[in-house]
Amino acid sequence: MNKRTIYHEQDLKVILTDIKDGKVRLHDLDEERVLQSMLHHIGSTDAELRDQLIYTLFYRFIIEDEQLTDEQLTDMFQTTLKYHLFHGIGETASDTVFTRAFSTLLVALIVYQDRQRGFLSEADLDMLKAKLLAYLDCEIDTRGYVPGKGWAHSIAHVADAFDELALHPHLDETEFGEMLEALWDKVMIPSIYVHDEDERLLNPIFALLGRGMDEHEIVVLLDGLPAQLSAQKQQLEPEQYWHVVHNVKTFLKSFFMKLDDTNRPMLQTAVFEAMKQI
Repeated sequence: MNKRTIYHEQDLKVILTDIKDGKVRLHDLDEERVLQSMLHHIGSTDAELRDQLIYTLFYRFIIEDEQLTDEQLTDMFQTTLKYHLFHGIGETASDTVFTRAFSTLLVALIVYQDRQRGFLSEADLDMLKAKLLAYLDCEIDTRGYVPGKGWAHSIAHVADAFDELALHPHLDETEFGEMLEALWDKVMIPSIYVHDEDERLLNPIFALLGRGMDEHEIVVLLDGLPAQLSAQKQQLEPEQYWHVVHNVKTFLKSFFMKLDDTNRPMLQTAVFEAMKQI
């Protein structure tokens, strides 16, 4: 995209509201300027602009109406990974989390569409996997709903991006284990999850199982949970340790319930046994 003057938040809000309400079409406007402005303000602290307008309309433009070109989507994808995904990474309780968290949602939309159309290069997809793994490892602002500013939900949102990547045919079975362990590690953090992050983290794990990942890889991780928790108990303050235990218990309960609809008795037994030991 050639750099155009970015709309101010309030001006963009008026424009996007008119698009959402059907008063004007994107193609009737300076399309590139609107898209660049949406990307620029993707981490706005105005929840209505960020969530109800920017993300909702990106969903419409990319998924429902399929009105963006392969070149536009590729450009947005590369810009997001380069400038937005790691914006303010390592900060906690700052507003930069909104940029990171909603960037991963946008990436998920683009990867979904790439699964249908195949416009991203192999290099793009390799870079995506590497950056998502690095981001998941580095993200420490795990707030869900932020009063006055709406959803950050960084872990749930990046799980959605991993879900799309797990379903992408470019990802092969040699890469499944690395993704599984990265997602698993994010369960074992000393910040308590309270907004269904466990269920969102499970989605890409089930996607990997659906792609043929060996159930034994999960069984090994389940068997290692007591030792992992014991190590955490030695390293953490008591309150933090019990946050980890809460996260693990919630995750295992959700895992067990989700397995109820599948024909995976070995895995269901392994999850049940792990629950009994914690």
